[in-house]
Amino acid sequence: MKDGIILVGGFPEPVGGVTTFVRRLAASDKRIEEVVDMFFGKEKEIPASYAGKYHALNNKWRGFVYLFFKMMVWRNKYVHFNFSNFESLVFFLFLPKNSTKWILMLHHGVLESHLPDFLVGHLLRRFDHIVCMNEAQYENYRLHGVRSSKLVMASSYIQPLQSRPDKMFQQDVDSYFSAKPTLVASGYPTTVYNLDWCIRFVGGREEYQLALFVYGDGSEKTEIQKQQREFKNIRVYWDQKEENFNYALSRAKCYLRPNLRDSFGIAVADAVNYGVPVLASDVCPRYQGAETFRITTYESFENALVDSLNNKSRGIGSASAPIVPFSYDLIA
Repeated sequence: MKDGIILVGGFPEPVGGVTTFVRRLAASDKRIEEVVDMFFGKEKEIPASYAGKYHALNNKWRGFVYLFFKMMVWRNKYVHFNFSNFESLVFFLFLPKNSTKWILMLHHGVLESHLPDFLVGHLLRRFDHIVCMNEAQYENYRLHGVRSSKLVMASSYIQPLQSRPDKMFQQDVDSYFSAKPTLVASGYPTTVYNLDWCIRFVGGREEYQLALFVYGDGSEKTEIQKQQREFKNIRVYWDQKEENFNYALSRAKCYLRPNLRDSFGIAVADAVNYGVPVLASDVCPRYQGAETFRITTYESFENALVDSLNNKSRGIGSASAPIVPFSYDLIA
């Protein structure tokens, strides 16, 4: 692919799969000449190595208006759209395309929608290339009538940026992690992430402690705050930037990812590359080197984690097919 890529998505904050991917991609690929940020955030983490244009529009409606007019003047550009699910595609009913080529990447592992299937199929067929992060996504797109020639199999993984954590945070983590073997988990405070399982496991075992990285609001936030006060061997870090989280992750005894749904898990891959053991649910293909367990109940997670920590793992190996990191070179 030649130069001239417009990357649509957002930089952290908020911290999540989409914004982490966009930030890393913008920092690592010089072909990206502009980032259109459609996510609201008070403080944006623009990578120092990114030299292109940056437009912070703070919501999708403003972003749509901006893109509508820019589509009139862009010529022979690739526009790479990054969203979570099918609902975000409604904008494309009205967005002119002209001489641009469109790339779509939806970052939710399970693609569900309240939109009629015929409408979803119509919208998907407007894209020139669609990146599938797993087989479930591939089958979903095919069921909606997308030709296989338009589909590209790749993960959302890009190596983390080389940067340092905040000094005060580093000192806090060094002090806390040196006390006991520390397990790390992360995610949004919703039932999808099963963060309460991680708390429950460590809460009953004084020989371990937990560093829990939680982002944003959700139905479980109040309960997590309550449990944080209840257990002395649990520390919750709220809305930390990527460099801080990655520093803590690199020092973990084990990284836990017991999600009910997932698309890939960037932190899983990062942990493996840091040399940190990983226990993750088997709800999607995982980065090679991660250990997975068949998610059914809390007990299935507990038994797998006990075995893993005692080096008696009976877990399932990660996907036999290597996970393919994202690259524009995969797109013709």
